[in-house]
Amino acid sequence: MYNKTVIEPTVKLEDRLEKVTHDYYCNRKREKLGYIGPTINGIDVGAARYTDINLDYVTHDLTTEKVTYKDYDFGGYKVRWFRPESVEGKATTIFYVHGGGYMTGTIERYNHMNSRLAELIHGNVFHIDYTLSPEACYPTALHQCYHAIEWVVKHSDEYLTDPDKVAIMGDSAGGNACAALPLMDKENRYIKMNILYYPAVDMTHESAKKFDLSKFGTDLTPMVEARVKSLMNTDDSMNSAYLQHDEDPYDELISPIFAKDLSNYPRTICFTAEFDFLTLQSEDFCDRLDEAGVEVDYYKFAGTFHGYLDRVGYFESSEKSMEIVAKHVKEFFN
Repeated sequence: MYNKTVIEPTVKLEDRLEKVTHDYYCNRKREKLGYIGPTINGIDVGAARYTDINLDYVTHDLTTEKVTYKDYDFGGYKVRWFRPESVEGKATTIFYVHGGGYMTGTIERYNHMNSRLAELIHGNVFHIDYTLSPEACYPTALHQCYHAIEWVVKHSDEYLTDPDKVAIMGDSAGGNACAALPLMDKENRYIKMNILYYPAVDMTHESAKKFDLSKFGTDLTPMVEARVKSLMNTDDSMNSAYLQHDEDPYDELISPIFAKDLSNYPRTICFTAEFDFLTLQSEDFCDRLDEAGVEVDYYKFAGTFHGYLDRVGYFESSEKSMEIVAKHVKEFFN
């Protein structure tokens, strides 16, 4: 049986939420947006991405040393390379894939997070800014992510990357991509470690059919209940934007939880939130990995919702989880 850890917040309120999380979601007032456009495949992409450049929370730069970054064009999509100046020679590397339902997410939004992550692992972080849906669709993001990993590993001298110390990390839709990438990597085995944050591993409707709110407790406030259900209610829009050509949602590269063989899967660390629709399928996926003989560590942050990773210096679960990532990365590779 693999390690399962629940991490309690410093301060928990009566509604079972961590205090800052409670205050943020109780006070958040999202604008009702009119048409922004353009409309692509029936989706107002401007409205969908409005919050990416108009965040209603502030992240902070927690790095204590100089971390520089540089942008590269990898043939139609961008990759941003973060590296502490104190690191010498080839180093441990994490490829980061951001979430946002494959429809949202900007490379700038995650700067503080990636800088801090690079400092904590004392190595490289490459943020893969894949082409978003609906402009692109499956399998574009997956192919771009794998192309970036393969290119950097094959040019490890140029990118100062140790090819024996390569990990991937993604949250939500980025977690979906990172759950699928090792299945594409069975022959090359570039990926040695996988770090998943509340990954969407089931793009079918099976999770929604089996969803049982009572597993989250019987004392949920209306706001907490709504947040738990929120991702379940966006499944259709995400799927229609990402899966535009009648792809089979049970395909293992779309819903990795249905992969037939996980025995060659890399060392995996999985993080979830206590109040998140995706937590149940993430736990099921970890169970499947464990049954296949994969080394797994699982962490659930109590009092939290989906989407805490990028909120560096704001939600304590962001910094704490990255410290855990760094601990596992250093232990595994060193």
